[in-house]
Amino acid sequence: MLKKRIEWIDIAKAYGIIAVVFGHAMVSSNTTNIIYWWHMPLFFIIGGFFLKPIDAAKLEHWKKFFNKRIYRDLLIYFSAGIGLILLYSILYNKDWNYLINHLSRLLVGGRTLNLYTSTFWFVNVYLLSITAVTLLISTVKSRTIQLIIVGAGLFLSTCYDKIDWMNLYNYQTMPWNLDIVLIAGFFTYIGYLFFHTNWKWIEKPLPIALLVATSLGIIGLYLNHQFNFEFSMKSHLIQSSEPKVLMIATIPLIFSFGVMGISSLTSKLPIGLFLSTIGKHTMIIMYLHGALLDIAEQAGIEDVGVKVMIALVIPMLLTLLKQPIVRRNSIYLQS
Repeated sequence: MLKKRIEWIDIAKAYGIIAVVFGHAMVSSNTTNIIYWWHMPLFFIIGGFFLKPIDAAKLEHWKKFFNKRIYRDLLIYFSAGIGLILLYSILYNKDWNYLINHLSRLLVGGRTLNLYTSTFWFVNVYLLSITAVTLLISTVKSRTIQLIIVGAGLFLSTCYDKIDWMNLYNYQTMPWNLDIVLIAGFFTYIGYLFFHTNWKWIEKPLPIALLVATSLGIIGLYLNHQFNFEFSMKSHLIQSSEPKVLMIATIPLIFSFGVMGISSLTSKLPIGLFLSTIGKHTMIIMYLHGALLDIAEQAGIEDVGVKVMIALVIPMLLTLLKQPIVRRNSIYLQS
């Protein structure tokens, strides 16, 4: 839609991935609960920004969609998964049974992924969600009906605790956390709807102030035990003293859009360049941070801030080191 890259989107992703790494580096607490309210919904919202309807009746359009939006992520998912499972096996001297068991889990995905691949569920649900939302906006033209459908899916997701009728690798789950698409699809569609309407309002001071003030007010009420809300998408954990669907449909959106507003302001500050760089490397950090946090801990590093910096910086350095190699290979092939 827009040819010029919007810097605050990368900054928003940076805030999101920093929150993800902090959430995994810290011991569970009120802070981690608050982080879990919004860090994953934010990524799904942003994932919906650049979706667009296709001619769903034409197979070649779906092939183009697959090649553009799915294939590369699938390739990285399996490559990174195999590499990290091998790394864990070597570091912890695991046997062949462990290796075969965990490599096969890459096919099943979702909650069955743990240890160094514990965050890989996001890729599963992300790919399913952008496919589902693309199908929705391509076949249903009325935005009102679209919103009703994703809203009904969100409500359905709050009507049960776990998929207790399916057991995979001793987890009550569906392959690729398929049922979590009911939640993720809602956030993805909201991102699509936001970015295909008048999204410029998120850059204005008044909406930003209102979103931040509301978020701080919600945090204050939560810390003063005025309500309870725990939310983890991967494990389908939704605990709330208020109606679940109301909490999921409001709190993650308020916080996520608040982060976007702050990101818009941050883009005008010197630190914006550093944060946008982190945001451009979100996926490699998502893939590697679990292993890096564990390795740092095994090395005796206990300070949360230091571990977070290691998990953020090393993936970016690896990317920067890879670029000259790719560039040299490209020059060699062209010569």
